Amino acid sequence: MKRKEDFINDKRRISYLGATYNRIYRRQSVLIEGDYGVGKTRFLKLLQPKKLHAVWVESLFNIHETLASILKKLNYDTIATYRRTPQYLEMICSLSNCFILIDEANDLDPRVWPYLKRVIDAGVPIVFAGLPKVRTFLTREHPDILSRLKTLILYPIVVEDFIVEYKDIEQEAIEQIYMTTKGDMRKFREICTDCRDRAKELKYTFVDINLALEFLSDLPPQ
Repeated sequence: MKRKEDFINDKRRISYLGATYNRIYRRQSVLIEGDYGVGKTRFLKLLQPKKLHAVWVESLFNIHETLASILKKLNYDTIATYRRTPQYLEMICSLSNCFILIDEANDLDPRVWPYLKRVIDAGVPIVFAGLPKVRTFLTREHPDILSRLKTLILYPIVVEDFIVEYKDIEQEAIEQIYMTTKGDMRKFREICTDCRDRAKELKYTFVDINLALEFLSDLPPQ
């Protein structure tokens, strides 16, 4: 099945790609959030803004290695040492022809985030991709950084298919069901079916978010 060739034909991803480009060109940053296997890395690889060089950063590095590696990929002669960290940070904050990509942002050393905040504030765009725990961490530890990011949530293609196929279920309801079932597609499909059956009993023309929440409130804590 040639499903993956249509990856960027998915309406949400087309919209997200445009939104990400707009942020990058305005020298602002983005957080791409999604569970395992939704296509975050593949989405990042689609980003090819004109006249801007993409710098991929390994999320497992410590701060000294992170700063040095960004400059090294831009052909600077750098060595990852503590004493040069202030110099490297200043150099990165002065960049104007690139944007930074950090995949698996959930693996970032917590001590790296304040440095990345300086880079973001300097107008060097960073596109993060990671699990929902990234937003949870930033909400708790660095709400000031989260406020600087536009968060875009990717769902599995199968969820997008549901949105297209089941016109009688509001998109917001489908997304809420998916988030509450934590990606358990068996439970996801089961609740969607239950919601549709209940809507028919009530002679509703569609399943709205309120009807979906009635079923979700009955789920045991996960």
